[in-house]
Amino acid sequence: MKKKLAMMCVASVLLVGVSACGGHKSDEETQETIQASETSEGSTASEEEHADSEASTEFERVSDREDYIGLQDLDIDAYVSLADYKNMKVSVARPEVDDESILQYIDGELLAGSITNRAVQEGDVADIDFVGKRDGVAFDGGSASGFKLTIGSGQFIPGFEDGLVGVMPGDTVDLNLTFPEGYQQSAELAGQEVVFTVTVNSIAFSAAYATVTPEELEALGLPYTSKEEVWEAGTKEVENYAEETFAANAKTAIVQKLVAESEVRSIPEYFVEEEAQNYNLYMETFIKAMFDVDVDTYIRMVYSITPDEFYRQMNEVHTETIRQYMVMEALARAEGIEVTEEMINEKADEEAAEYGYASGQELIDSVGFTTYRMSIVREKVIERLMEIVSVEEEETQEAES
Repeated sequence: MKKKLAMMCVASVLLVGVSACGGHKSDEETQETIQASETSEGSTASEEEHADSEASTEFERVSDREDYIGLQDLDIDAYVSLADYKNMKVSVARPEVDDESILQYIDGELLAGSITNRAVQEGDVADIDFVGKRDGVAFDGGSASGFKLTIGSGQFIPGFEDGLVGVMPGDTVDLNLTFPEGYQQSAELAGQEVVFTVTVNSIAFSAAYATVTPEELEALGLPYTSKEEVWEAGTKEVENYAEETFAANAKTAIVQKLVAESEVRSIPEYFVEEEAQNYNLYMETFIKAMFDVDVDTYIRMVYSITPDEFYRQMNEVHTETIRQYMVMEALARAEGIEVTEEMINEKADEEAAEYGYASGQELIDSVGFTTYRMSIVREKVIERLMEIVSVEEEETQEAES
């Protein structure tokens, strides 16, 4: 599902940002937000809103109109004058690879993980799923998944944390507990006997490079037996990251400069309408499948803005997206880059399962032919531009001084 969400934002927005996508919460945070709203308001949306959302999918696609001309068939030269991309230069910064960045990666990433080969101990941070029941019925606020609990913190009612000491990751236990008399968070639960069914998923663990031991490396499941091997592995990862980041930043800089310096004389409004339609249809399908709420409820709960404001922002994004599409299309033709329908279908068939679709056609129908086609055009155009455009590495301040 995360890949589908990423594809939705990337395909629709390309290289421009929007507060709705850029500030998006994680799937877990979003689910918690929606669940909290359901609890406080009693429902996620009125039946009328659901009906409007369902009805919104029953309309003609822009691309099915008789007078529709696809971007691939447009007289692109009448709309776009390309920048002098063959003489274009961009300057891009490369992330530094020094001892500080390597140590930061080692301590923050390489030596942080989960333990699954020993039982929970006092002071551990356990990743748990739990369901609390009173008289066999789950009560509100008594269930969670992936909860991070520090054993011994006193965060839960007496007996809960102690009951997890000695439990192995992967095991499930029933904790027969009693809420304290005068329990302030819920008068209904005060003094009540309950059963918490708890599954310990794993034990969070991290070590510091300065003091890490071979035993800790083994507990983390790492293949290294010495600090020297850890440093070598950390250095390699940071160097790879720097190289990948430099290449990604170069691609972004090239496209941004190309679009900024090219002239788009006008943008056919129906292209913007089509992009908005494809995006909205995808939103409805994704949000219903992922969170089981309608789009307007999702927008209010997750982005804290009105649907009208959200769609206004997105319309600006869709317009900029089409501008980029048109520039990319013009360059593809100028460079003789061809993307046939056969190539598109083959690519979709290859990617369908990865994005959770039964077929390539279902994937194309979901995101829209133009959007999917342009994702392929953009990829090929950028490959060509990386061969043509001169990419210079920005000098650091230290080098300049």
